[in-house]
Amino acid sequence: MTETIRITDLREPVHSEAAIAGLQMIEALPFELTRDSVIAGAREECDVPLFEDDGLFERLAEYIDEVKSDTMWNKMGHFAAFNSLKRFLIQRSRLEALYAEHPEIDEIEIERPLIIAGLPRSGTSHLLNLLGADPRLRALRRWESQEPIPSVAARRGDAPDDRIANGEAGLEQMDLLIPLMRNMYDVPNHGIHEEVDLQHMNLSTLLMGTGHNTTHWMKRYFERDQRPHYAFLKRALKALYFLEPNERWVLKSPQHLAWLPDLVETFPDATFVLTHRDPVAVLTSWLTMSAYAARLSWTSPIDIDAVREHSTLLQKELLDGAVRDLGVLPKDQVEHVYFHEFMADDVGTLERIYTRAGFDLTPAARAALENYIADHPRGRLGKVVYDLEADFGVTRDSAYELFANYMDAFPVKREEPNS
Repeated sequence: MTETIRITDLREPVHSEAAIAGLQMIEALPFELTRDSVIAGAREECDVPLFEDDGLFERLAEYIDEVKSDTMWNKMGHFAAFNSLKRFLIQRSRLEALYAEHPEIDEIEIERPLIIAGLPRSGTSHLLNLLGADPRLRALRRWESQEPIPSVAARRGDAPDDRIANGEAGLEQMDLLIPLMRNMYDVPNHGIHEEVDLQHMNLSTLLMGTGHNTTHWMKRYFERDQRPHYAFLKRALKALYFLEPNERWVLKSPQHLAWLPDLVETFPDATFVLTHRDPVAVLTSWLTMSAYAARLSWTSPIDIDAVREHSTLLQKELLDGAVRDLGVLPKDQVEHVYFHEFMADDVGTLERIYTRAGFDLTPAARAALENYIADHPRGRLGKVVYDLEADFGVTRDSAYELFANYMDAFPVKREEPNS
């Protein structure tokens, strides 16, 4: 029988003794979150010349200013932002060094990728991991998303590649501080992750504005031309394909819903897989996960109203984008996946996607998919019980009104709470 879990400390987080000790240790660290300190830290640790770009550094300063302007952020949040920004400046520098060493990378074609676009909590991660189980498909592992490019010494065999160990250490820290996150978002170190993490290297990805109260930054993100940043994504994928080639890429992100025209322009021969789920069921679990994760970055008590407003705006922007731009997707290259059908018949759903992509579901691939399904039953880590109205003060009827245009555009099945 699946264990049920009710998170009762969203507003007033209760940490374990070990987590409290870790947070206190961070409080004692001497560091400052500024544009110059992040650049200096990256320059000091980078094994190649630091990539210098005015636009990149402007985006860095803008994001840091947004974080520091929010008085809810705590020392842990600033420390995490500092290290993340520093890491991706180093990764960008390694990427540019790799291109300088191997200019032939630019000639690589990213042919006929499979690209999943759908809301968080709509089955995108499960679908991605199923497809990623096929050994012929190139997918981004979680550890690889955090550090896409190995050091020069590791590439040349002069030093061990520590990226997998670094990823595992990061997950151990997450388990210490937010142990129930695995119950809501179970992606292990070798599991498949979102490729838009690669756009961190260009400091323009919606992931920078999802988990924290960076609402003003997020609004500007949706207003800006993202075509250059999708072109950068393709450039990064070429480099990773050069380091580890395979037949085709499989990609996914909720972000893509807002940028379908840019996605088609960048990957015109892709197979586009759009996942759909009751948007109120999605909102309920997404709000809970966001509020729970906020304890990493915000002071207590957690501002539940700010979490609700930010995450609801994000979801509406994504769904409105999908409704607005659906017509740009070539009809013979699109497969729609509805959550209730996917949960009832995941193998059948995969068969439809393979047929749409013109990709042969070989016996070996089918066995890999079935093995993944057998090893990853839904709810195996416990089922989190959600309550939209009790936790966030939102009635289901009002939430459905907010997403009415999406419900009108797609035949999504309404779900009972916690079904």
